[in-house]
Amino acid sequence: MSELLPRITEILSWSSLGPAAFADEIGLARPVLSHILSSRNKASLEVVQKILTRFPEISPSWLLLGQGEMLSKLGETKNFPPPEISLPETPANLKPQEALPAGLSKVQTGNLEGKVSEKSKTVLQRQVTKVLLFYSDGTFESFDPK
Repeated sequence: MSELLPRITEILSWSSLGPAAFADEIGLARPVLSHILSSRNKASLEVVQKILTRFPEISPSWLLLGQGEMLSKLGETKNFPPPEISLPETPANLKPQEALPAGLSKVQTGNLEGKVSEKSKTVLQRQVTKVLLFYSDGTFESFDPK
């Protein structure tokens, strides 16, 4: 594999981003890109993958091998037809209540008066008679709503 550094610097120039912004854009740590650009380290496969993922218009063979043009041809993309989605057949003569899943029934309406417990009746009849406030200094206040 030939040296990647000239092609990475060309991509950096083409993207019109600075080294820090370019590293952020492809999801690479800034020091890693700095080490690559200063020739301290060589670009890893991970760096190449990040560049190609972020910039899919860059030709992989150009980046890896230096062959062909930097940008892929637009006509090379294959257009596949969208997958056909088939929906299950639903008989048109079904009534809404017949279409309910098993175990579900229509909403029941009726008088719930007889189903209210005595305890809930007494809870509804309760009223506030006094409010006590206790303060951190040991004092308190009492309020009567009447």
